[in-house]
Amino acid sequence: MEVKICQSCGRKVEWRKKWEKDWENIRYCSQECKRNKRPEKLMTAIIDLLNLRDAGKTICPSEILPDDLKKNKLEMEKVRRAARLLVHEGKIQILQKSKVVDPQNFKGPIRLKKT
Repeated sequence: MEVKICQSCGRKVEWRKKWEKDWENIRYCSQECKRNKRPEKLMTAIIDLLNLRDAGKTICPSEILPDDLKKNKLEMEKVRRAARLLVHEGKIQILQKSKVVDPQNFKGPIRLKKT
């Protein structure tokens, strides 16, 4: 079975029996992701900010958000979703303590770096 990546959150889509006949058309891992769609604006904002930095420099995901939203967990999760999608496209890396982490199961503070 091919590995699919959710087009909204960037996590692996786990195969389910109910999707057996329509597996090739599945793009989202859940109904919530289907409603939220792809975070294109955040993905662009991440790349734009990384392009402003010197080569090899990192950014904190909170730098993408306006000051009033930096402590909002839901908004931060949207930035993390965008980061996971960019990792799967090969455009950035997600780092913790200067080491690349798996985009599927990281927890805690992260930094983003252009590949």
